[in-house]
Amino acid sequence: MDGIRLVAIAEPVEGAESVGDAGPVSTRRPRAATGEGTRPRTAEGISHGSAASSRAGADVLDRVMTSRLDRVGAAVRWGIGAGDDEASAATHAALALRSARHGGTEFGFATGDPWRDALLVDLGLALAALLDDLTPRQAEIASLILLDGARQAEVAAALGVSRATVSVAVARGRLPAIAGARRAIEALLAGPPVAGSGRCVGGPPVAGSRCSARSSPRSRGRR
Repeated sequence: MDGIRLVAIAEPVEGAESVGDAGPVSTRRPRAATGEGTRPRTAEGISHGSAASSRAGADVLDRVMTSRLDRVGAAVRWGIGAGDDEASAATHAALALRSARHGGTEFGFATGDPWRDALLVDLGLALAALLDDLTPRQAEIASLILLDGARQAEVAAALGVSRATVSVAVARGRLPAIAGARRAIEALLAGPPVAGSGRCVGGPPVAGSRCSARSSPRSRGRR
């Protein structure tokens, strides 16, 4: 994320019995079998945007998404903070969690930039609503496609269903909208792109750029 650190802190929603491993998640905390560098997200029919975000930053958002898609266990509230270093990101995460708690929302965000934070609150509400509307099977499929990067044919084989069933679940579960909301959140947390980073920003793609190639109708519709 162009040098930006992310820290996420979780707590059980009031009345929940347990949340399992819901401690702080830092961009410096290693994860097993993830490796270094970046992981492109190229699930068919869903535009995931640039893969230039750091593996560590993506890990934090993946953890948050996983907790929402996993329908086992108690509900968890998240505070996600961005900063130039670990300390500032952790401070922002604590502020974000407190804001989410007071507002009764499932996601809280803090970057130190009021304009970005306001947009992130609205995006968080939209993402939470989209995730909550998923059926258990749609959530399972969303996890495989959005987090693991599986193709629809691979998901169908893994779940023992037809490709058409998966395609219908993707459409009815509005997975492209979920991916878009997550992509916008990641971009806002990262802040303006650094020159030469290759990271794409929102809005119409520039003709001839790598962003336009990834966002072309042909690439989005590839199966």
